[in-house]
Parts: sequence; structure tokens; C-alpha cells
Amino acid sequence: MKTTAPSVETPLPELAYGSVWLVSAIDGDPRDLSPMGIHALTTADAVIHDPGIPSAVLELVQPPRYREAAAPGQAIERSIKLAQDGWRVVQLVAGNAMERAFECAIRCAERNIPFRIAPAAGEPLKCGAPIGLMLVRQPLPVGRRGTGPVIALMAHPPSEVVRDAEPRQAPLSFSMSGLAG
Repeated sequence: MKTTAPSVETPLPELAYGSVWLVSAIDGDPRDLSPMGIHALTTADAVIHDPGIPSAVLELVQPPRYREAAAPGQAIERSIKLAQDGWRVVQLVAGNAMERAFECAIRCAERNIPFRIAPAAGEPLKCGAPIGLMLVRQPLPVGRRGTGPVIALMAHPPSEVVRDAEPRQAPLSFSMSGLAG
């Protein structure tokens, strides 16, 4: 009788359809990517990346996955557009992902798009958080008139945190014709 030792590894979270993940390429060496970053790059339907990301990292994104270079401001909007269409999107950035996290989180929260950060393996996280972080939009009472948005930074929790986000279905097809906009 053969027994298997229980796994001590933490299972990687699922990339939800209609979500955006921010992944750091740091110095462009694939060995510096975290397990979560590699998982995101190899699972996403589309990867929108900074110009100048080395080919060694981009080679992790295999067909039929879509890949597109875009300047930082355009990359956020492009990622959001694809996520709204139901795609699982990774925004791959050169350098430190945390430098762009706040702007990306705000823009995704404004459109109620689930957003995660997968920092590189060597990137320091202040607060000892696990390998992934998630940003979600939560309502907050503001005066007598209702609620306003609050963005909460949390350690990578199970997927149920995104249950209040609008569920999106997988796109019907991944033809290149719908990507020209």
C-alpha cells in the first residue's frame, strides 16, 4: 500500500474570469517570479505588458493566450476593457508591482473588477503578507446619503472575498478580431 504525504504547499488561487492581476517582472529573470506570478502568466487569457519586458519572461505566455505591449496608462485601461469582456487578465510590469498597485486598484475598484497583486519572489512585503495580495472595494457609510468606496488591502484570502463582485462568464471565443479596440 502506497501512501502519499499530505502537501504542505498552499494552493494557488484561481484566476477568476473578469479579473485583473498585477504581476511584477522585476529584473526580467523568470527565476525571480513568484509561484503566484508564474501561475497567473500561464493561466491568464490575456497578458498586457510593459514594453521592454525580456523575452525570457514573455515566453511563459504560450498560445492561445493573447499578449500585447502597452504603455503603463494604456495598459490599465486595456486590462480593464478585457476584464469587463470576461477575460482573465494579467498586467505584467517591469520593476516593482507595488509602485503601480494603488492606481490599478483604484481604477479596477471604480468598475467593480476583482484585482490581485502577485509580487515577485524577492519583493519585500511590509507586514509579512503571504505571496499574494488582493484589493477589493467595500462600501463605507458616508454621512446620511449612502455609501462611498473604500479599498482594503488584505493578505491573499480564499476566493469568497470576491463574492460581491459582479460574476463574469468566460468569453465565447478568443478570436483576435475582438481585441482591436
